Amino acid sequence: MKQEIRWGILGTGRIAGWFAKALTVAEGAVCYGAASRTQEKADAFAAEYGFAKAYGSYEELVKDDAVDVVYIATPVREHFENMKLTLAAGKHVLCEKSLTVNAAQAHEAAALAREKGLFLMEAMWTKCQPVFRTIKKWVDDGVIGEVMAVDASFYTATGKDHRLYKHALAGGALLDLGYYPVTCACAFLGARPSAVFSHSIIGAGNVDYLDSIVLEYAGGKFAHLSTGLGAEKTAGIYILGTKGRISIHDELFFQAQRAQAVDFENNVLASCEEPFLMNGYEYEAMEVMECIRAGKTQSALVPLDDSIAVMEILDRCRANAGFAYDFE
Repeated sequence: MKQEIRWGILGTGRIAGWFAKALTVAEGAVCYGAASRTQEKADAFAAEYGFAKAYGSYEELVKDDAVDVVYIATPVREHFENMKLTLAAGKHVLCEKSLTVNAAQAHEAAALAREKGLFLMEAMWTKCQPVFRTIKKWVDDGVIGEVMAVDASFYTATGKDHRLYKHALAGGALLDLGYYPVTCACAFLGARPSAVFSHSIIGAGNVDYLDSIVLEYAGGKFAHLSTGLGAEKTAGIYILGTKGRISIHDELFFQAQRAQAVDFENNVLASCEEPFLMNGYEYEAMEVMECIRAGKTQSALVPLDDSIAVMEILDRCRANAGFAYDFE
């Protein structure tokens, strides 16, 4: 029996519910406390997902000595302040992506976690999932040779009242959707491209509606990435190596449960199939708990330096577009 870890969830929206469900299949995870801006919402969430306690404020949750780690599931704009509150209270943190609005905030949050000796990880669930980890090993082991290019995109359909259209919540495609293609490109080509080129279309809601990004690397390597608030939900990735390729287009690449590497004559070089235990969020919870049990302050799967590097790329994309949020 693994050591129990008592989870608190800060924010009670849709993603918080998905994560709460995932905790039920993560050995040793205890659904302890849920906090919302109102007691009514906290009570409803706790009842639905089996949490022992409900708090009508975030401050109440982080002050509870019984809470071991807090999952922050609030809108992107709130992440930085929520992390500071939680880390200052001495709690380990798993924070939804993007980690912050900008790289400066990410640097400060990481510095605070290190100062406090606390665990901090961005909730980049993809990097903890079995299939992604297998693909990463294929790439590292040279199964498709040297990776020369990554092409990835993520578009989603949303109503005009969705948070992604709201400037005040740090909406837009880049920080929420573009984060996936950029993170994956960095995983396979490196987190420090030599150049970042991008173009953004800023819509009527004063957020980015469409983004096109090219990351250049030494040796002619590159990533071509795109994201947007489109008419349908679609996401795909193509990883091209000198000996073969990996392509995922029949399911959302960032939550793939099967993959195949083939050579240029379509001979299978490697394949895998790993169905989720629940919904895919369980793997990041497991990673957090294993790190905490081992006394680690960050994860090797989702290191803070990589999360910060991605934020720096997104900063450069916004700078290229001359776009900033009013509250920055």
